[in-house]
Order: sequence, then C-alpha cells, then structure tokens
Amino acid sequence: MNAKTILDGISVCIIARNEEKMLEDCLKSVRTISDEIILVDTGSDDKTIEIAEKYGCRVFEEKWENDFSKARNYAIDRANYKYILSIDADERLTNPELVLQVLKSSKPDTGGWLIEIVSSARRKDGSVDTYVSNLIRLFLNKPEIKFYGMIHEQIVEPILQFGFKIEATPLKILHLGYSHSPDEMRKKQIRNLELLNTAILKDSENSYNIFQRAKTFLALGNLAQAEQDIRKCLSNVNKDSAVYPQALNFGAVISYQLGSFDIAIERCNSSLGVIHRQSFANFILGESLTAQEKYEPALDAYFRMDDAQRSPDLNAHIAGDYYLPLEQLCFRIGKCYVGLKDYNNALIFFKKGNEVNSTDISNIVGIANVEYNHKNFAAAKDYILTAMKISPDNLSLSGYLEQIEKSIKAENGNSSVLQPVSNQVQTSDSKTLITLSMIVKNEEVMLEGCLQSVQGVVDEIVIVDTGSTDKTKDIANKYNAKIFSYKWENDFSAARNESLRHSSGEWILYLDADERLSPNSAAQLRKLLSLTPNTIDGFICTIESNHLQLDGSSEFHSGGYPRLFRNYGYPKIKFQGRVHEQITPSLFALGKSIVNSELIIEHLGYNQTRQVMEEKVKRNYTLLIRHVQEDPLNSYAWYQLGQTLAQMSLFKEAEGAIRFSLNLGDLSPSVFASASATLAQLMGNQKKYDEALQWSEKSLEKAPEQVYGMHLKAYSLFYLGKYAEAEQCFLEVLNRMKAKKGVPKSGFDIAIPIDVVMKGLQETRLHI
Repeated sequence: MNAKTILDGISVCIIARNEEKMLEDCLKSVRTISDEIILVDTGSDDKTIEIAEKYGCRVFEEKWENDFSKARNYAIDRANYKYILSIDADERLTNPELVLQVLKSSKPDTGGWLIEIVSSARRKDGSVDTYVSNLIRLFLNKPEIKFYGMIHEQIVEPILQFGFKIEATPLKILHLGYSHSPDEMRKKQIRNLELLNTAILKDSENSYNIFQRAKTFLALGNLAQAEQDIRKCLSNVNKDSAVYPQALNFGAVISYQLGSFDIAIERCNSSLGVIHRQSFANFILGESLTAQEKYEPALDAYFRMDDAQRSPDLNAHIAGDYYLPLEQLCFRIGKCYVGLKDYNNALIFFKKGNEVNSTDISNIVGIANVEYNHKNFAAAKDYILTAMKISPDNLSLSGYLEQIEKSIKAENGNSSVLQPVSNQVQTSDSKTLITLSMIVKNEEVMLEGCLQSVQGVVDEIVIVDTGSTDKTKDIANKYNAKIFSYKWENDFSAARNESLRHSSGEWILYLDADERLSPNSAAQLRKLLSLTPNTIDGFICTIESNHLQLDGSSEFHSGGYPRLFRNYGYPKIKFQGRVHEQITPSLFALGKSIVNSELIIEHLGYNQTRQVMEEKVKRNYTLLIRHVQEDPLNSYAWYQLGQTLAQMSLFKEAEGAIRFSLNLGDLSPSVFASASATLAQLMGNQKKYDEALQWSEKSLEKAPEQVYGMHLKAYSLFYLGKYAEAEQCFLEVLNRMKAKKGVPKSGFDIAIPIDVVMKGLQETRLHI
C-alpha cells in the first residue's frame, strides 16, 4: 500500500458527541486557519452532525469505545495536511491569526507546539478563578505521533521519543468545560473514574493512569483514595518521566488538603528539585508554609512563584504548570506580611491586587484588615462595605462589619485586631448560627484539614480534648476554637455530651477530625439553614468513606446519618451509646423531625493500615460488649456488635448478634436494610443461598434503590441456578451504579467494584 500524500496546510481534528450547544463557536474560531476540519462523532442524537456539515466538516461516525485516544487517533489518521490542531467543542482558539506565523518561525526539528489553555471556575463566593495550563494541541502529522491513554490522553512522549522538539507559543485556547454546574462536573469526574478503573484493570502498574485516577479522586473529594493512588504512582513512576513532577505536585495538593503539611512541603521540594523554575510547586509550598504560620519561607515560595509565572520554563510547561491570577498571588503575599505584622508591605500588596482586579474581595478585606490594625476604623468599614456590595451573600463580611462598628463606638477602644483573613470566623458576640462540635485526641495529622473544610461556614468551634499529647490543641487554637479538657471514660457519648454542654449555636454540626465537609456542602450549608422552616429540627448528611478491610481489600460505603441538628440544650438533647453514638433517640423523644439533605461529609478514618484497623475494631468490640451488657435490648448496639464481629471474622457470633438486632424489631429502615444485607452476605458465605436471597430481598424492601442488596440478590439467584433472573439483577446493578449520585435514598450503600459485577454477569450468561 502506498503511503498517504501529506499536503502543506492544517487539519483541525475534533471528537464530539451531543455538542450542539458548544460546537458552532468552536468551528467559527478555527475556520480561517483550517484547510480541512475532521469531526469524529461518537454517537450524537442532537444537531451536532448537522452543525458540522454546515461548516464543511468531514464527518466520520465512529462507535464510542470508552477510549479518548482511540477516537482522537481515528481522526488524525484521516488528516491530509502537514499540521494537526486538536481542539474540543467546548474550546475556542482566541488568536487564530498567529497560527501561521508560529509555524513559519519554528525550528525545523519542532514536532509539537504548546498552546495556553485558559479555564475558568466559579468560587464559593461567586467570583471566578482563572486557571492556565499549557498543552500540546498543535503537532506534526506523522505516523509515529499518536495519542496514548484511554482518558486524559497525551501526545508529548511520542513527540520526544522520535527526536522532535517542543516549542512554546503565544497561541491561546479558551476552555469552557469547567463552567458546568457542580452536579455536571461530578458526573464528568465519575465518568472519568469509570474509564480509569477499566484502564487500570488492564494495566495495574501504569503510573500515568494511576496518577490520573488520584487526580480524579481528588476532584471528587475522596482524599484517602487519592493519597493511596498517588503513593503508588510515586513509588512506580519513572523519575525521568514528565509524570513524576506532576505526581509530586498533585500529591502535595492531596497532603495539603489532608492537613499533612510536612508531607506536602517534602513533595513540593522534591518537585522543585526536578524543575526548579515552576509555579505549581512553589504555590503549594507557600500554602503549606502559611498554614504552619512559617510566613518568611512562605513569602520566598510565593515570590519564586511570581518569578516563574513571569519567566516560564519550557519543562514546567510540558509537565503542566499552574498559574494563579496575580490578584490572588498579591493577596497571599499580603497575608504573609500580616502574619509577620509588617502591615506597610501587606498594604502595598493588597492594594496592588485590588488594582489588578477590583472585584476580588480578598484584597479589599485585606486592606480593611490593615486599616483596622492601624485603628483606622472608618476606612476599614468603608472597605468592608465595598466588599459587601460586590459579594452581598457573603455572610462572613457581616461579622467583620460588626466587629469594626463596635470599635468605632468604643472611645479609644482596645478591641482585638481582626484575625488573619484566612482564619476568621464570626465572634461569639455575633449571632451564633452554627457550632462545630468535636471530640479529639492526638489528631495533629487530621484536625487541620477538618477545620479548613468549615472555614467561613461555622461561627463557633467547640473541641473537647480527651488527652492529646501532640499539637492537636495548638492547631485548634489557630482556628479560635474553644477547647475543653475531658478525661476519657471509654464512652463516646459522654465525651460528645461534654461538647454539647459548651455549644451555644442555634444549630450543631458534629464532625470527627478525620472528616471533612465537602466543598459543595460548605457552600450551601448556611443558605440551607436560612431557608429551613421551624418544623424541621435535623438533617441527615451522607457520610462517604472508603473502608480498608482486614484482608487488604477496600469498599466504598455511603450512609445517611443525622449530623446537623437544632441545639435544644443539654441534657434535653444528648448522645446515647458508648460507641457508634446516636443523637436521634433524644430528638425523637422531644417529638422533633429529621429530614434528608444533600450535605456530604467525607470520612477518611476507615482507609487505614491493617494494624490501625485491627486496633479500632478491637476498641469498638470492647465498648460494644459493655454497651449490650448495660442495655441488653438495644437493637442498634447489637447491630453494631454484629458488624464488628464480622470484621473480626467471628462469623457465627456476628450472625447471632445481627439476628438478635433484627428480632428486637425497632431498627430504623436504613439500619434494618444494612443488617439484612449483612445477614444475606453471611448466609451466602455459608452457601445457604435460599436464606441469602430472602435477606437480600428484605434489605431491598427497606432500601429499594441500593446497589449492594441488588448485587447480593443477583449472586444468590446465580448460585440457585436461576440464571435468567440473576442476569436481570446484574444488569440492574450496572444501571444503578451508572445512575448513582448524591445522597443515597436507601440510607446506606456499599459500592461494588465493576469488575466483580461484570464477572458475575459473564458467568451467568455462560449458563443461559
């Protein structure tokens, strides 16, 4: 076969599916520089193809096979021109007039050209963050240059591998793909996760895919799984690969969000050892040092970041650098100067940031902070009022204003200065809407991440410390927490009730140090409470967690628990139970109502090492035995004891405890569903498939939308030889896994690995 003749010119390659809203503007942005536009449609049922044909595109319809590289390579294989520009429907080339100039002035050995990709994402306060990265989107049409990776596909390695060079360019693409709603973005990330799981099943040691899955878990807020993946990636990846510094940087982000600042700093320094002049590692380094109140080295990191942004390094571009808007960099530098009590320099940078972007309230509040410290209260008030005009829904600004007005009223007042902007919460003199209630012991690794997740959300933090010997109290003090020491009595309820005694908020949110309020939940919590009628007294939140099993496997659990409730005062409301304590009984005793919410709490505490999990299980066993001895008719305690016994592989004892909890007859529907599912699993393990089927169906009666119960039912039917029914159940499991989102209406659920479901389905079909 003769080689295809390649003509001088540019082929624009696009893959698309149902992009009728986005495609036309994309095509308009490239039509003046394209000699042909190739669009590979992977299954549109809207007007995508009609729009493409209107603009003269060469349209190819290709079945989607869950592989972005395959679709992109299908497009470039059909390209007839020397250069290929790869662009997506939600992107626009903003300066097409420069493309030919870039190509004409390039060196002969250049094979790929970096294009600046500009994306925007909306912050919680309504303002917009701009993110800039550089990717190879323009490259030579050569048989050896092909995309690789099922998702987050790349082309850099083939270009370098075959001896070509990469050049930076002034070309820019505007990316609109991050402007979607949080729900749409979450769907996108879940789709990405499914594709990455499939890719990793095929090649479990592929460092690039493991790295991308870590990033996806990070985007979904699953920090424990993200950390697990990033550790595996860093241990396996080739240190000369472009993935290595990227993995270090995102690993630093994960550690930072976990509150493990020393690890974040270590990873940033390792990344800077690979690429000295880069923005990303310096940014996370600055953030981590600031969190530790090490302001001078943080300033050095931020200034290096500024230098890297002004004079970028090509290697940093190739590895995927991160650019912070100048106004936000100025704010962070100013904040460090505030920490050093150098208010003059702080004011210089806050004003500089405000000049760059007058609608960014961070620098305005920073200026108010400095004016307040200089006792220029009237000026501070004017700045806060300006910020409130820009962001009228920002409730924390009201707290700042109240504090300033009190100082104005007090003659020669000695009011305490505003706290650093990043740590401020409303004072106890203000209306206390929400109290964060916690019990802790030796939580220096996890606590800061928890407190960061509720910054600007709660008005009061009450922490009961049961004997910490590390830096737990120091971290709590940084967040203006009210700290109370309490002797541990092997009773979680007693400790939590001590925290309730000191809580003054109208509402109480209770978390553990290894939990985080999800970003979306933090953004909506105060608005939710402002719209809550007096007839509602509590909200069920979804607790999402990965459970590392004692056999080394991992399960993703999702359950609903009341974590936010009105404060009717202790002892009117109180926790009950030595372990797995509950607030629900006391609220129900008062005739109060609890409803579902879309609030999500991310729990990291069950994704621990085998040793830690064994110790936790033994501790819970001891407390639960004491609980059922003290309260032998407590069905919930017997249920929790059964679950703990199962974790200890004491299956006969677990079965007895679970059966007793069910026979007592007063479990809530979601707990009954969970207990029934556990019993179905235990029966299946004993090959008592008739009874396993019976209990899986009882579980589904109480929680009809769950995945786990349907999965147990499918396998029970399979082992009973009812293959047609089993096939339908396996297919239903897959449908539910695909559609699953938000709060589980079932009250609880356990995610099933897709390969386990597929194996069951395949084995079932062999018998049909």
